[in-house]
Amino acid sequence: MVAGWLMATAILAILLMLVRLIDELDRVTSRYTTTEAMLYVAFTLPQQLIMLAPVIVLIGTLTAFARLEQANEMTMVRGSGLDKSRFLRLLAVPFLVLALTLWGAMEWVTPPLHQLGEEIRSDARGNNSLEPGQSLWSRSDNTFFRVGRLKAGKPPRDIDVYVFSEDKQLLRAIHAVRAEPLGERRWRLHKTLERRWEGGVMTIRQPAELTMDGLWSQDELDRLLLSLDSMSTSVLREYHGYLTRSGQASEAPAMAFWNRLLLPLTTVTMGLLALGLGVKPGSRRSGMGRQLATGALIGVLFYLGSQVVLALGQIFHLPAPATAAFPLACILAAAVLLVYRLRW
Repeated sequence: MVAGWLMATAILAILLMLVRLIDELDRVTSRYTTTEAMLYVAFTLPQQLIMLAPVIVLIGTLTAFARLEQANEMTMVRGSGLDKSRFLRLLAVPFLVLALTLWGAMEWVTPPLHQLGEEIRSDARGNNSLEPGQSLWSRSDNTFFRVGRLKAGKPPRDIDVYVFSEDKQLLRAIHAVRAEPLGERRWRLHKTLERRWEGGVMTIRQPAELTMDGLWSQDELDRLLLSLDSMSTSVLREYHGYLTRSGQASEAPAMAFWNRLLLPLTTVTMGLLALGLGVKPGSRRSGMGRQLATGALIGVLFYLGSQVVLALGQIFHLPAPATAAFPLACILAAAVLLVYRLRW
């Protein structure tokens, strides 16, 4: 099975790298060179392969068992008196190792590589910041914060703070040219302009510095410029919690978190599905080809279908855990049925 997984990974890696490299070469300029484009594709490829792990395991496992059936080795296994339940318990060992490996890779391996690739491209293209016209908003009770300019490794600039009363009346508006994060969500605002409304009268003052609480921590600022693909599972959970607490739309990171969390289970379930599809006594070479083609088709349809389900979940504001678990439940039901009906 491991040999089948590695073979499927190598084939998909080559195909993905070629497709993504051709697409990325169209963006090459005098600043963003071909070498940097190749590095970006190389560093971000592992995360793409991780998300295709269910397809890889389906094809690799199906290849392994189809070969065993073709060589009549599965017939020998069945004839030796090894019952189906014990055979499944033996398979649980490599599948458990695979699931733990995927969880560890998604937490500590592929996100840093993906971030490194994005940093290489962003530094070369000069776009590791908020896009023109974009703003970063947050909320703490009746206080709203906005950052107009944010760049990796640089202090936030063009900051606005709006303080409202309980009846939604504007009490205070502050604009600062730049800010200095001090820790514990406290910022020191520099070159400020403050407006206050008291009793229907507005007063204006320009203090050189002001200190505000309830803003972003430095870690949160660093993460806000990351794409969802470059976030680890734990960071996705924290990012979703931050968006929820600040009253912002959080469907996309919620779907990404639950999809990432359930991915190893989905991958193992795909392995069981491959067992049900591949273990067919008396399989010939032509039958093996049909099985592999069927497995590849199922894998592609599953990947596309799961992406559609996640997108629909965001559009219709469906519960993220249930939406992410729906494709897994469908595959699990099919896998259990096929394994139950295995001739042994």
